Amino acid sequence: MKLQSIATAMLAAVFALFAIPAQAQFEMPQEAPPQIEVSDSELELFIDASMNAQSVQAQSQQEMIAIVDEEGIEVNTYNEIIQAQQMGQSLEDLDISASDIESFESAYEQIQEVEVRMERDLAQAIEEEGMEMERFQEINMAIQQDPELQQRVQQMIQEVQMQQAPQQPEGY
Repeated sequence: MKLQSIATAMLAAVFALFAIPAQAQFEMPQEAPPQIEVSDSELELFIDASMNAQSVQAQSQQEMIAIVDEEGIEVNTYNEIIQAQQMGQSLEDLDISASDIESFESAYEQIQEVEVRMERDLAQAIEEEGMEMERFQEINMAIQQDPELQQRVQQMIQEVQMQQAPQQPEGY
């Protein structure tokens, strides 16, 4: 439960690397999503790059989880401090011990280093598949906004998964 909670929080933070900033979402008028042309071969590259990126993210998440555990701070306490900082609250307003704040600060510094390395590794993993980071982000944004493109990607992923599924002999 502890690991799942921090992994969920960190996963949300990781995917935010590719998402539209929340502030920009509120400032933009509601328009039809921009239509971009994406060929099936480009979507295949995008899917492969995404799988590489997910592998990098998963490895980084494990490092972050280990850091929090090694620093001896409770996941809920760590998350509470992060949320307070994001909301602009002072740490003095929280009912948290000085020891937990010290552990948080140490973990936070180490996690920042992992995040910087992860961003570099994500870009490298995407580019290794033959896709520029800017185009990857453009396609990612289009997928989030265009239901038809989402459906194409889901269908392609299902086809890949079916091809990779082990074939069972009949009668099983």
